[in-house]
Amino acid sequence: MNWRTLIYQIPREPQKNRMAVWRRLKSIGALNVFQSIWILPETKESKEEFKRLEEQINTSGGQSISCITLIDEELKNKKLIEQFNKEREADYKELIEKCDDFEAEIERETKRENFTFAEIEENDHEIDKLNTWLKKIEKKDYFGCPMKNEVLKRIDGCSSLLAEFSNKVFEIDEKT
Repeated sequence: MNWRTLIYQIPREPQKNRMAVWRRLKSIGALNVFQSIWILPETKESKEEFKRLEEQINTSGGQSISCITLIDEELKNKKLIEQFNKEREADYKELIEKCDDFEAEIERETKRENFTFAEIEENDHEIDKLNTWLKKIEKKDYFGCPMKNEVLKRIDGCSSLLAEFSNKVFEIDEKT
C-alpha cells in the first residue's frame, strides 16, 4: 500500500509554530508513526495537505519533505490501518459522550416541563453541532472505523428525541 509521508524538523522556538503544525496534522487525521514522521493514505488530497504543511514548516524556519512510501507487507499496512481506526474510535467515543449529554438535557427539560420554543431552538443548535462534528470526523475516517455506525444511530436517536420534545411543545402551545 502507498502512503503519503511527511518528514519534518522545525525549531523548538517559538513553540507556537510547532503547535500549529501539530494541530493541523491532527485535524486532517494524519498518523504519527515516528517522531516528526506522519502518514496519510496516498491520495490527491493528502498530497495537497502535506504540500501546504511543507510550506508552513519551511516558512517557520524548518525543513520538510513529503514523499510516497510503499509498505509492501500486508501485516504492517493492516497495523497502520488499525492505528488510524483506533484514533477515529477515540473521536467517535467523544461524540457519543456528547450524544449522552444531549439525551440527558432533553430528559432534564422534559422532567422540568420546560416545553418552550427557546428550548427547541437551543437543542436544534446542539443537533447541528453534533452533525458538524460528525462531518469533521468523517473527513479523517479514511478506513471506515466500525464505530461510525453506532454514532450515526445515536445522532438519529438524538434527532428523534428532539422531534418528540418539539411535538410536545407544539401540543402545549396549541392548548394555550
